Amino acid sequence: MKTISTILLLVSISGIAIAAEPMSAVDKSQTQVAHTPAVQTPDTKTIAQYWSLGVKEYQRYQELMRGPLGHWSPTIDPLLALGMFAQTPAQQRRYAELYARQEFELTERTLRFQQVYRVAFQRLYPNVDTIDQRLIAPYRLHQQQKESAKEARWLAKKQFQNGDRVMVFVPARCDQCSSMIPRLMSLVSGTRNASIDVYVRNASDDDAVRAWAQAHQIHAKQLGDNALTLNRDEGLWQRLKSRSSNNISADIPIYLKRNGQFFQLLAEDLGL
Repeated sequence: MKTISTILLLVSISGIAIAAEPMSAVDKSQTQVAHTPAVQTPDTKTIAQYWSLGVKEYQRYQELMRGPLGHWSPTIDPLLALGMFAQTPAQQRRYAELYARQEFELTERTLRFQQVYRVAFQRLYPNVDTIDQRLIAPYRLHQQQKESAKEARWLAKKQFQNGDRVMVFVPARCDQCSSMIPRLMSLVSGTRNASIDVYVRNASDDDAVRAWAQAHQIHAKQLGDNALTLNRDEGLWQRLKSRSSNNISADIPIYLKRNGQFFQLLAEDLGL
């Protein structure tokens, strides 16, 4: 595979390890580890019951939060986390049903309170029109999305390490790429030897890659400092997919390469 220029970047939230460097062997004869059963506290049981979970299920959630998921999505709730990393289809259906029931109940409670609120408002302020929350809902949603994206970018930038590489597999026509690539580059700025590698899917030759770069406003000055590389895919994306235990569907797949390990990333977790 011929590299036209050099680029890379890394970051992840939905991190599922695809491949890892083999760990050095441990001499079990020299190391004895005693395992003591974890003591279950009433607080753990109470929290688990709040989410309609068993204690062991909540413990698994806690284990997940001690890994990459907790770093990238520190506020994710137990049902979503367990559903995302369900070990069987039956588990996935169970957590999806629990989540749907809780969302439905919350919506019902919100609507009932809204009705009582309107009656109270009209009684207290009979000559004032009630503010229709639906009129300002789009504005609030837009502000929330902006804040969420800003926080995601800040968290992503904070998690970068020296030498990280981000691998982005783009289609021949990519309306988002003209803005996405510079934003990805900004995430790794200030990190030594971190870069973004763009792989053009189905590119027949180097000329096709150059044409893609020109069409999507990727300029030579962006490639000159080795923070960005342009490449032909040549089946790399398919190989990464085949080695992954949990593929995530995405129009523009993004992977992080760090210390010989590969993780698939979600664009929304990067604030994109």
